[in-house]
Amino acid sequence: MKPVICGLDNLEKYDHLFRGKRLGLLTIPAAINAEYQDSIEVLSKRYHVTALFSPEHGVRGDKQAGLPISTYVDSHTGITAYSIYGNETHAMTQEQTELFDVLVYDIQDVGSRFYTFTANLKDCMYACAKAKKPFVVLDRPNPIGDKVEGNVPDAKYLSLVCAHTMPQRYGLTPGEFAQMLNGEQNINCELYVVPMEGYRRNMPWDETGLHYLNCSPNLPNMDGVFLYNGTCYFEGTTVSEGRGTTRPFEYIGAPWLDPFELADRMNQHNLPGVRFQPIYFTPTFSKHQGEVCGGVQVHVLDREALLPVDVGLWMLYECKLMTEAQGKDFWKPGKTPDSLGVDGLMCCDQIHTDFDPEALLAQWKKESAEFADRIEKYRIYR
Repeated sequence: MKPVICGLDNLEKYDHLFRGKRLGLLTIPAAINAEYQDSIEVLSKRYHVTALFSPEHGVRGDKQAGLPISTYVDSHTGITAYSIYGNETHAMTQEQTELFDVLVYDIQDVGSRFYTFTANLKDCMYACAKAKKPFVVLDRPNPIGDKVEGNVPDAKYLSLVCAHTMPQRYGLTPGEFAQMLNGEQNINCELYVVPMEGYRRNMPWDETGLHYLNCSPNLPNMDGVFLYNGTCYFEGTTVSEGRGTTRPFEYIGAPWLDPFELADRMNQHNLPGVRFQPIYFTPTFSKHQGEVCGGVQVHVLDREALLPVDVGLWMLYECKLMTEAQGKDFWKPGKTPDSLGVDGLMCCDQIHTDFDPEALLAQWKKESAEFADRIEKYRIYR
């Protein structure tokens, strides 16, 4: 089977969008071509790239989650990398739009509402629409496929970790996502998508022939990418989501949790595609740094059967019961979406009033099914 041809390898047919133009480029190191060259290397050699733009983690991927990104000159190319992460709005300024004629977006995303790259994409589309500059997406696969899972939040929750009224697992490629934003938010951006070739919307990552590179420092493998849609909830709690270990979002635990009890509780739910193993771990940074935590490792046995939102919600429920039984606080302080408290991640009021996983998941399945129907017109691949 031939590997999927990503947008970065499909430039020849769309050369007219770039030739003779000053290009701005929003990218990360995981955006590579078939020869393992990143988009900075490819585009700066072929065209006139005048400005780089740094999302979370930076254009070279050297920053941990949440750290502010400074503007600096890229030592390899001599091109200035301007930060759009770490300022008050995390958005592109009007002055920055004057640095280019066309803005190019080439980011390997992970298909999750929580990921800040989707908010960067949206804000840059708004900036380009206001400046009357074209916005070009070099498309890439959604590594977790076209399935849709989770709740569709109210617009009051829109934030850096919730760019649109969409479920946690929204099932679109970056190009499709941009088309949806342009249509549903009436951005009126001059949008172009350089599509992939050889890609099917439900194609498993393992069949794309593409190599997975870390999209961010804490997602080093594909199991973590899938689980992130559920276990990211723990960022809004006092329980560790595994940051500071070799298995972020696969290790979940805290110093006060009994790993064997938690594993038994979770395995009794018989959730498809996963098994829970009792473990101990010691984070080297982030929550509970230097403390031994009891918890579980979530083993993904079948990615196709896996329902990461179900996994995350049931884990949240069981860890909450075990934590509060010991008189400890479970919810991380912070009640606004931008605080990264659990409200901003889950976008769901019921968790504080009637936390019933079965009822919530039943409601969320209805919401995600309606969303799937709603976005069908924006899909590029069949």
